[in-house]
Amino acid sequence: MTFGSKCMQAGAAALLAAALTPALAADAPEDDRYSLSLGAYFVSRTNGTIRLDRTVGGIVTIGTSIDWERDLGGETSMTVPRLDGYFRFAPKHRMDFSWYKIDRGGLIVSQRGLDFGDVTFPPGSTLDSELNTETLKATYTYSFYRAPEIETSLSVGLHVTRMDASVRSSGGGLAESNSVTAPLPVFGFRLDYAFTPKWWMRSKYELFFLDSADEYQGALSDFTIAVEHHTFKHVGFGFGLNRSSLDIEVQDPDQRGAFSSVLNGLMLYVTVR
Repeated sequence: MTFGSKCMQAGAAALLAAALTPALAADAPEDDRYSLSLGAYFVSRTNGTIRLDRTVGGIVTIGTSIDWERDLGGETSMTVPRLDGYFRFAPKHRMDFSWYKIDRGGLIVSQRGLDFGDVTFPPGSTLDSELNTETLKATYTYSFYRAPEIETSLSVGLHVTRMDASVRSSGGGLAESNSVTAPLPVFGFRLDYAFTPKWWMRSKYELFFLDSADEYQGALSDFTIAVEHHTFKHVGFGFGLNRSSLDIEVQDPDQRGAFSSVLNGLMLYVTVR
């Protein structure tokens, strides 16, 4: 199944949910003007590829698609801080945000030659590498149905990822690095449901697909499901699962390349509201 088909199915599911939700419902009291969740993001599995092309005199030479784990011996699990939250400025309108930063390192004796930007690393090189990504999401969320025990919403916003990659040959004097920031529009669907007054299930799915643009092409999907316990009046605790995938190709005249990443992780956090 193609990503485009997944996008169509997700959109159809969101429209169906909207159609099946009662059209008329009383707004819940404005007792959650804001929410701030801070915790740990335990990334249990991450992998991806990076590619940096070479451009000389307007002629582009496609670089090697470098597998982070296989070719660079990169880390595939780590624990990082994560921040999520929202501010509700009207009963059915709010702004959501998320932030996390993942720094990964790798060390390996290369088994094949790698073309990365203007540098070719020969087989047998001892490669020291870094791949750092910082993600910031900001979305406007509209709740088309909101009651004390359930809230269903649609969202639109920006998913901004900054990627810094570097590869160095120990003792060989070869080094290459690159940085790129990709702001991508995202669309999403969210469902929050209270099993009891204190136990809540929270889920959201965000996606983006762009196959033709001046500088960026790519696809993104991000799914989160979590359970929260409102232990105290303004403080609670939660845990959940997150899976995120990003494929992006950059066709800027000054730099060309591609980056893909898949993250699977567990979230543990404290929420204040």
